[in-house]
Amino acid sequence: MKLIHTCMALSLAGMISSVTITAQQPAPPAGEHARIQAPEPVTGEILAVDDKAKTIVVKASGDTEMKFSYSAETEIVGGEKGPAGLATSTGSIVTVTYGVHGTTNVAVKIEVKPKQK
Repeated sequence: MKLIHTCMALSLAGMISSVTITAQQPAPPAGEHARIQAPEPVTGEILAVDDKAKTIVVKASGDTEMKFSYSAETEIVGGEKGPAGLATSTGSIVTVTYGVHGTTNVAVKIEVKPKQK
């Protein structure tokens, strides 16, 4: 009988220690989870810019048109005069780094390539 109680006590102690070790493992960083879900940047030609609605339409590979919203926080590289200069960049090649917020593609960074002559 003492042997059975001893075995049960050792089994219980083993289960408790494994639960404690599992509970102490750190959670993955929040940024890592977001990185996994971030879409790949899109490169294509600017088809349209609506400065009032702050949207840009890009023709990506395979004749796919993608619409992005942008704001004052959007980093714009290579464009003239920041967001206002996007309107004069129609036809230019851009690379848009973005995130998806609900059903909206929100541009984080827009890199405008110089127009080729």
